[in-house]
Amino acid sequence: MTGRDLRPAGAVTAADPRRRRLLAKLGVFGAFGALGALGLFIAPGTTRAWAAAQAATGAGGAAGTAASATTGATTARASVPHRIVTLNWELTETLLALGVAPIGTALPDWYRRTIVEPPLPPGVADIGLLYQPNFEVLLALAPDLLIITPGHAPAKRWLERLAPTITLGAYMSSDTPYPALLGETTELAARLQRPQQASELISATGRITSQVRAQLAAHPSLTRAPVLVADLVDDRHLRVYAQGSLFDEMLQKLGVHNAANPGAGGNPWRTEGGFALVPVQRLAEVPQASLLLVGPVPPAALSGLEKNAIWQALPVVRERRIAALPVIAPYGGLVSMQRFAQAVAAALAAIDNGGGGVA
Repeated sequence: MTGRDLRPAGAVTAADPRRRRLLAKLGVFGAFGALGALGLFIAPGTTRAWAAAQAATGAGGAAGTAASATTGATTARASVPHRIVTLNWELTETLLALGVAPIGTALPDWYRRTIVEPPLPPGVADIGLLYQPNFEVLLALAPDLLIITPGHAPAKRWLERLAPTITLGAYMSSDTPYPALLGETTELAARLQRPQQASELISATGRITSQVRAQLAAHPSLTRAPVLVADLVDDRHLRVYAQGSLFDEMLQKLGVHNAANPGAGGNPWRTEGGFALVPVQRLAEVPQASLLLVGPVPPAALSGLEKNAIWQALPVVRERRIAALPVIAPYGGLVSMQRFAQAVAAALAAIDNGGGGVA
């Protein structure tokens, strides 16, 4: 193996006749430039991924099955999909929350680490990266629906040669993401013919949110001070969630003031996509605010904060008004928002009882 050829022995390349025949069925070679730019051709490890996908399907001749599915796409669109592949972790959450498990998704272990709940069942096939799906694995899985995002628009034409698609996830860039999330949850449920599951999910989220709001209102000391919800990026920077984020909309529903917004004790922080990346010293602008750090909190960053004199001098640190939340996806679905509401209540209670402080 040379320094230029990093493919493992036995890997299938674009020049291999078997692979050329498979991709020719998709009309991929006419779009080589566009797909190559997206990295949609097969990555190293193709042989192993192909075998794993065949095992997941439980049937041989997957390429022929996929070709049949392609020619019968019109029929598939009219039927309820059962072999669903997702190309986004947050949308995988919503799918699972509606009671349907995908047969494949991008990097399943990343879902388990960054979304967490609902749990992803074992045996879900790994289709590659979010924007670099492995076409041979997709062929082997023979999906009847691909759940994609607006970010997959350049590849949508070719993905639709594999299976029908539904594009969701625009709520993540909406100025009012929560209502948009409700709409997309309902839209996906309609495609799956599961309207009752969507109604129950939306109702459960509203019920949990109302219960947490009532719990907080019954103890005024918990909401006396505004809060900041943030990711600890490193020992000098925070990613603070503000207006335009799901976390901010949930705080409003809970009756908790967000110190990053106007009217909550400080000047509005300039945000992009619902968050602001700020140095830790900006916490001094809102000395009365408590800080809720979204997990996972990087150990290296915590270690650095112990040596950061500015951090140690902040009122929120000295008064131990900091609490760590569990791992919750900031652009997740309704299950994530349920978990966020409950986690905020637990964190505020811990701070009120003097148990706050992470570094």
